[in-house]
Amino acid sequence: MRDKDYRELQISSSLLVFIFLAILILGVVIFLLGVSVGKKQAQIVASSEIPEKKEAIQVEKKEPVPIKVPRDTIKQKPVAVQKVKEEVQKQATIPKDQYFIQVGAFNDKNAALTFADQFKKEGFPVVVLEPYSSDKKPVYRVRIGGYPSREDAEKAKAQLKSTLKAKDSFIIKG
Repeated sequence: MRDKDYRELQISSSLLVFIFLAILILGVVIFLLGVSVGKKQAQIVASSEIPEKKEAIQVEKKEPVPIKVPRDTIKQKPVAVQKVKEEVQKQATIPKDQYFIQVGAFNDKNAALTFADQFKKEGFPVVVLEPYSSDKKPVYRVRIGGYPSREDAEKAKAQLKSTLKAKDSFIIKG
């Protein structure tokens, strides 16, 4: 090799410590500047929200205008609300000691209900569960049954596999 192709950089330990301290000090300064800018931004936002809150309080002090609605329309419930209440009542009455066959899980409620209708047409008792609070994304679970024993659920699962496309199903206890 030639001497011009290769060069070595040598740094003493005291120079290395100096460079490290300089980088550390620069980082601390940048951090403190960021904190001060953030505080200033928070003060600006807080000062701009105060007049809006006062206006909102003044609006709330006005008395609401009563709306006259015929009593007949209040008593009638929309069909969608009645269906939702029926579904909630079904879910509330699911006993924990019974076995169910989970045949699907969907992110979309309409897709879950459509899938459940296929099993209802075949005569299976179907339940669509609302998403659990622990779910990261909403998951609507489609379950069949309410069987008193695991054996009964196994028989129904075998019947499902033979009659419908329910290959990926499993049994779960209430």
